[in-house]
Amino acid sequence: MRAFLIHLAIYVLVIVICAGVNLRLRPDNLWFIWVALGWGIGVAAHGLAFLLRRTHRRERIFIDCKARGFAVHLFAYMAVIALLFVVNLTATPERWWFYWVALGWDAGVLAHAWCVFRKRQPKSARP
Repeated sequence: MRAFLIHLAIYVLVIVICAGVNLRLRPDNLWFIWVALGWGIGVAAHGLAFLLRRTHRRERIFIDCKARGFAVHLFAYMAVIALLFVVNLTATPERWWFYWVALGWDAGVLAHAWCVFRKRQPKSARP
């Protein structure tokens, strides 16, 4: 809990500083929002990992640390791709590029899912 609260406090402090600098020097270009959204995904993933670890439910995702790790990875993937889609839409709507990141990261998410959820044979049944 302490690590998450420290992470959250530093996030809020840095975003407030960035907002102050941005609004003082370039109020016509609100760039601090992108910093807040990008870093916010990391803070949210950290919070999700903490929440999944602290619950007392018996489903696999809550008791298996590998399944929890995959859930956090999947959350981060979906949040980052959604953010990149919005960035792509607002910054360069004439040229789509966000899907290349999605396709590359997809491979990592699928490999992670396969490692976590595949059916394993007992060691005694292996040749």
